[in-house]
Amino acid sequence: MGFQTEFNWVLKLKKEQGLPDNFIVGETCEFFKSGSRVYPINAPIDLLNERWEAVAKVIILETKNDNINTVGKFKILKKYVGMEKEVITAYWRETIEMQFGQRIEDWSNVKVS
Repeated sequence: MGFQTEFNWVLKLKKEQGLPDNFIVGETCEFFKSGSRVYPINAPIDLLNERWEAVAKVIILETKNDNINTVGKFKILKKYVGMEKEVITAYWRETIEMQFGQRIEDWSNVKVS
């Protein structure tokens, strides 16, 4: 008997999971992910949208897991814009392409577990 848990070093969200419309530095937001997940607490990590675009630097303030879901809160430290957003997005996309061993054209449904 076992219990599957993911360790995540990035927070990737869709709107319905808590991705904010506006990124206000200092704002605290709630998020929801299916499955049991572990995130670093109070350590800066990247926030990505569903297309693997880097949108902000955040810290996870808290998480709670049950057998089905993970819920938590994060604080926005910085919004990514311009060249910084492009470079960090390229880093994450290259990392995922290396994991899959192929070039990805459509990032809208890419899932990593």
